[in-house]
Amino acid sequence: MAALDDLQKEENRILSIILKAASEGKTELVLAESEKLKKVELLLSRHRQIILDLEELVSEKASLPVSANYVEQAKPKKVDISRSARLASSRELGAKIRKEFLRKLEAEGVHVQLIKGQTIYRTKSGKRVGIAVATERQPNRWFLGLPVAGFDHAVLLCQRENGEVIEVPLPDKFFAKYGQAMSQSKGQLKFNIVQRGSGQLVQVPGTDGISGTSFASDYTFLQ
Repeated sequence: MAALDDLQKEENRILSIILKAASEGKTELVLAESEKLKKVELLLSRHRQIILDLEELVSEKASLPVSANYVEQAKPKKVDISRSARLASSRELGAKIRKEFLRKLEAEGVHVQLIKGQTIYRTKSGKRVGIAVATERQPNRWFLGLPVAGFDHAVLLCQRENGEVIEVPLPDKFFAKYGQAMSQSKGQLKFNIVQRGSGQLVQVPGTDGISGTSFASDYTFLQ
């Protein structure tokens, strides 16, 4: 149990660093610590799997007949899902969430057309909208990115662990006011979304966070 405690302490330590760095707009530090966090999460996952395998082994052994001639066969190791497979699964999930959102827009009479990759669309008015998707890798927090100067409006789709998708609509007037203050890295404008109470805040350096619904309450800006 000491190893598990150490891993959990390290996870909490890294999370604290990420939260502080994100609030200060230190994108590179956030990215670096996020990589460390992935490694710790992988170790925690392996630890949980070892416990499950051990419990299963003990259960199987208890149910076996006692025999001097019985030779227990070695149980094959479970192979970890490769990073590429995880990325493919993540992309597939992102595409599904985005597709469901686009279907909702269509039902509301809002039509957009894909013009670049899987994230940039054009509205009827000619504006570009970036639709980014992220899952809840950390409790009540989502990290997303869209290409710098590649869009006018943005919609951030943040999926919770329970499957619920939170929508954060950001029209061009949001970027006119805060775009220059937001963090950038490797050609991407970075979004750090935090759940506070019943609302979501867009973490912008130099502010206490901007309400995700303060600039738009619906999607009329996408028409």
